[in-house]
Amino acid sequence: MEVKFPGVDGKEVFLDLPNSYFDRGYKKGKEEGEERLRRFIVNLLKNQVDVKLIAQASGLSEDEIMKIKRQVEGQEP
Repeated sequence: MEVKFPGVDGKEVFLDLPNSYFDRGYKKGKEEGEERLRRFIVNLLKNQVDVKLIAQASGLSEDEIMKIKRQVEGQEP
């Protein structure tokens, strides 16, 4: 958030203030998006979609997909 006010020499000065509501909302939205992507990937893995295809479609690396796959396999009996 930018706030402008008259400076000492009469020129306007801009002060950039942090917008804590925006920052918190952005962070929460990013976390929710990442969790939603993870759940989507888990569903694809459970339906035996190829890891390489998931990586191409999601933008994550095959290593990241394999890490999620190992986590999921560790949770299931």
